[in-house]
Amino acid sequence: MSKLRIGVLGLGIGRLHVLALLRLRSHFELVAVADPSPARRRQMKVLGIKGVPDLEALLALDLDVVDICTPPHLHEAQIIQCLEAGVDVVCEKPLVDSVEAVDRLAAAEQRTGKRVAPIFQYRWGGGSQKLKRLIDAGIPGRLLVATSETMWKRGDAYYSVDWRGTWEGERGGAVLSHAIHLHDLLTWLGGAPAEVVARTATRKLDIEVEDCAAAIITTADGALMTATVTLGAATETSRLRFVFEHLTVESSQSPYKPGAEPWTFHYASKDVERQAAAALAGWSAPRSGWRGQLAAMQEALVSGGPLPVNLDDARTALEVVTAWYRSSRTGLPETLPLAPDHPDRASWLPEHLRPS
Repeated sequence: MSKLRIGVLGLGIGRLHVLALLRLRSHFELVAVADPSPARRRQMKVLGIKGVPDLEALLALDLDVVDICTPPHLHEAQIIQCLEAGVDVVCEKPLVDSVEAVDRLAAAEQRTGKRVAPIFQYRWGGGSQKLKRLIDAGIPGRLLVATSETMWKRGDAYYSVDWRGTWEGERGGAVLSHAIHLHDLLTWLGGAPAEVVARTATRKLDIEVEDCAAAIITTADGALMTATVTLGAATETSRLRFVFEHLTVESSQSPYKPGAEPWTFHYASKDVERQAAAALAGWSAPRSGWRGQLAAMQEALVSGGPLPVNLDDARTALEVVTAWYRSSRTGLPETLPLAPDHPDRASWLPEHLRPS
């Protein structure tokens, strides 16, 4: 297998990417990390990892891939800089701050021949992967209803970072920065979203953006999915539930690994259970979390095959975000995919904060 030379940009959540990459030595050579903080770079030096101050220094190291883990408002410019330098990109969520920005990245991919892999690591869990295999085999039948619950706890310490909790720095709140992973799982497993009716509120925290939200998402074939989010819970849980014609499924409640086992699968009949067992014969779950997605991404880049998560996946997630914010402001349902002339395609920010 051909190793790829990779560098990590940003050592907030990027530190967890570093740990995942160190466990993928057969896939990647971790060449260096970049962060403006000397203290963070010294932490990496203890692990034997070279530290540099910025993206320019990272790109000078003859990399194949840059793993971007910086604040969201920096992503688009950094991604395009990497693509134009001839480097593939993996980037943390939220990928960019508008659906139109995803379109610009798609144009940059076409122009440079390099690719962008958005991070949605919750897809790599034993439970979520098992359900996806059954769905692909046609076992569950049509989805009837589904629910997503992101019940997390955030406080003053989390929001002491100056860019968090602001429209300018974070570009959104609980819907964008926290629940987007679970909502990706909801639509990946439940079906393409066709309509969103939603509300947001700031009820617990002293921040600009929302800390509570709820939505009804209707799929293209008419299934009803609900999603609820708060950052004011006393304990942290994430949970998905799906009711199909022939199968009812509930995820684990692990807040940051809801795709991981244990998931419960209740079959409508013994015959359906036998069909499921046949579909799962010889199957085993892939690596989990960031490690699973990064390994799958490396294999796709080396082989030239399709990325396991691509810009179309990011566009779907950000269209849900856009529709959620628009519906919460107007009180009206929003249709997906967004029309080319949708008023919020270029930005979901409040009107007074949008680029002129």
